Amino acid sequence: MIVGGNTTVSVANLDAAIRFYTEQLGLRLTNRLGDRWATIDAGPSYWTTEDQPDAGLMIGLRPASPDGPKPGTTGGVGFGFETYEAIADVANGLKARGVRLTGDIVTFEAGKTFAFTDLDGVASFAWEFSADMLKDVEPGSESDDRKALLSGGHAIVYVNDMDAAIRFYVQTLGMKLTYRFESKFATMIAGRNLVVALHPRTPNTPIPGTKGSVTLGLIVDEPINTVLSRLAKRGVRITGQSEPGTPRAQSEGRSVEIEDPDGNTITLWEAGAFVAEGELAAAGASTSR
Repeated sequence: MIVGGNTTVSVANLDAAIRFYTEQLGLRLTNRLGDRWATIDAGPSYWTTEDQPDAGLMIGLRPASPDGPKPGTTGGVGFGFETYEAIADVANGLKARGVRLTGDIVTFEAGKTFAFTDLDGVASFAWEFSADMLKDVEPGSESDDRKALLSGGHAIVYVNDMDAAIRFYVQTLGMKLTYRFESKFATMIAGRNLVVALHPRTPNTPIPGTKGSVTLGLIVDEPINTVLSRLAKRGVRITGQSEPGTPRAQSEGRSVEIEDPDGNTITLWEAGAFVAEGELAAAGASTSR
């Protein structure tokens, strides 16, 4: 049912957001549909698997609308970036490019991290893995993507109950569980390209279910009505959908919004809803990490 996905970010200015994610963060623009939509590839995640080595973080940028969340608002869904470089070098490199860091480097059991924001104030972080986590990672060549400041990433969903969340995302939505570390962290792959991490609520994390400018978007390979019927039988709460013939459905394809057990919003899109038609080259696709 699920063939891929992205973290969808509502932005105030699409051109400025694309410049931030490509020029300042050094990520790769993969698609652009005029002033309606763009996708940014942040690279494969550490948490992917051998049979899906390219799965990681795809970011979808969408201009804010009166019916959508305000850019920069923090909610129960977010994303994070991964790096194989020394975290201090990454922090200094991003600061030199004008990226606003919002905290000091913090050391924890799985490595080191620091927080930063995009132009609209969307919070994110960079994570350097611990030496123990990297002991089985093969060293890369000078041309390896891991030499970039940011070398991958994953979507994050903050949850109250790890067991209930895993059941929903794996059994109900059909994602593949790849790793689990007790009730501290779990990762799944959605379709071909997106790694989703579940993170329990802590005093320092967003409240699960809080609506914000970042949502989880999943692409399905069946008609939306078929998916709706199946999910309804599984008890999934459906909160909205784009009706056939409406301007949004005509420009973006059919979609439906559902909620996970914590109330985090998930948008389901029909496969092929966003297809760039020769607009990528004009949008500066040569920008690389």
